This record gives sequence, structure tokens and C-alpha cells, in this order.
Amino acid sequence: MLLDPFSIIEEESERPGEFQGTIQRADGATFWAFLAAVVLAQVGLFAASLGLMLVYFQGQSTIGGSLFVGGVIALALTVGIYWWHRTRDEYAT
Repeated sequence: MLLDPFSIIEEESERPGEFQGTIQRADGATFWAFLAAVVLAQVGLFAASLGLMLVYFQGQSTIGGSLFVGGVIALALTVGIYWWHRTRDEYAT
């Protein structure tokens, strides 16, 4: 018997209103904080890893070091957004 991936979708689509209330309760700040954290995390990981590769393999310490530092700063901003949102939610409740 083969696994039919569409059967999973059909089973989950039988409960359309279950998560709709949760999504509607999420405010705009949560959405934008999540979006910013995702983008900054992706950019930070890419820049930091590319910077390290440029330094190690090509010996381009100026460009590679700048990319690495920029990536670490982007990752630090991601952590900052996460902690800001977490503490904001803790004080709101």
C-alpha cells in the first residue's frame, strides 16, 4: 500500500474552522515580527557562512570578514526580535 499524500490534506481540510479563530486573533505586530525574524535569520546565516567561506577558501578577509560580521549582526537582531516579542506577550497577559 502506497502513502497517498493527498489523503492527509483531505483529512485536515475537514476541520476548516479550527485554526481560523487563532489566525484571526494574531495581531499585525506578531506577523511583522515573524516575517522580520525569518528574513533576518536567512540573511544572517547566508552572510555569515559566505563570509567564512570567502575568508577560508579565497583569502578575502576584508569582504569575507564584513559579510561574517553583518551576518552575526543580523542573527543578533533576530534574537532581539524574538525576545522583544516574547516579553511583550508576557507583559500583555
